[in-house]
Amino acid sequence: MALQSTEGAKAEKILLPRGIATVDAFRMIGRSVLRHVVGNEAAVRELNPDGVHQMRIGLRRLRASIAAFGELLQDEETARLKRELKWLTSRLGPARDLHLLELRIKRQRGAGRAELVAEIAARRARAFVGAKAAVQSLRYRTLLHDVQHWIEAGAWSARPALKPAHRQAAEFAADVVERRARRVMRKAERLLDLDVEKRHRLRISAKKLYYAIGFFETLFEGRKTGDRLAAFQSTLKELLDRLGALNDLAVQQKLARSVAAPNGKRAGVDAHEPAPGDRVKIEHLLQSAASTGAELASAKRFWD
Repeated sequence: MALQSTEGAKAEKILLPRGIATVDAFRMIGRSVLRHVVGNEAAVRELNPDGVHQMRIGLRRLRASIAAFGELLQDEETARLKRELKWLTSRLGPARDLHLLELRIKRQRGAGRAELVAEIAARRARAFVGAKAAVQSLRYRTLLHDVQHWIEAGAWSARPALKPAHRQAAEFAADVVERRARRVMRKAERLLDLDVEKRHRLRISAKKLYYAIGFFETLFEGRKTGDRLAAFQSTLKELLDRLGALNDLAVQQKLARSVAAPNGKRAGVDAHEPAPGDRVKIEHLLQSAASTGAELASAKRFWD
C-alpha cells in the first residue's frame, strides 16, 4: 500500500464509462469512496483537522452511495455496515465541530474569553484523541475489511435486485437523480416556510443529491446536458454552503451551551441565545439560502 499523506486527502473524480452496468458502476464508486476514507487515516492519526474533515466527507459519501443504490443493496449485511459507518462518523464529528468552535471563539473580541477558549481547547484535544483511537481500533480495521469485501462480493451481488430498466447505469442514474432533484427543488422553493428541523432535512437531502450527481455526472452526455448539469451543480453547492453555515452556527451554539456554567453564562457569553452578530448572520444566510433555493427550483433539468 502506498504511503499515506498526513495532510487531508480530497476525493478523486469518478469517471464512469459509457455503457457501464449498474452493478459495475456501484463497485467503481464504492472503491473510489473507500480510497477517500482510507487516504485520510494517517492525517487523522496525526490529529490533523483537515484529515478528520475529509474522512468525515468520505464516510458521508459512502453512506450516500448506499442510499443512492438502495434498490440494489437490499440485504442484512448492508444494514449492518450502515450502522458501523454511522458509528465511525460519530467518533469523528465532535473533533471537527469543536475545532470550528475554537477557531470562532478565538476570532471574537471581548474580555474574559481565556477560560472559555481553554475549556473548548481541552475538549477539542480529547475529541481528536478519540478520533485517532477510532481509526486505530480493531473495530475500524474490521469495518474496512468488511466494506471492501461487501463492495466486491457482498450478499447483494448474488442476485442483484434491480428493475430491468435499471440494469444499465445511465438509466438508473437518471431515475435516481430525477427523483432526488425534484424533492429538493420542491422544498428549496419555499425554504423560508421551513422550520429548523425541516431545513436540516432539506440539507441532508440536498447533500445526498450533490453526492449522487458527483457519482454519476459522466453518464449524462452531450454539451447541452453538460452545461445544464454544471449550472445545476453550482447552484446546489451554493445552497449547501449556506445551509451548512446555518448548521455550523446551530452546532456551535449548542456546543457553547454545553461548556457554559449552570446559570447559562460564562466568560461574558450568554449560552442560551445567539450573539447579536450571529442573529444578523443567521438572517442574512436565511435570505441568501432562500434566494439560491428559488434559483435552484427554476434551474433547467439535465436529466431529461
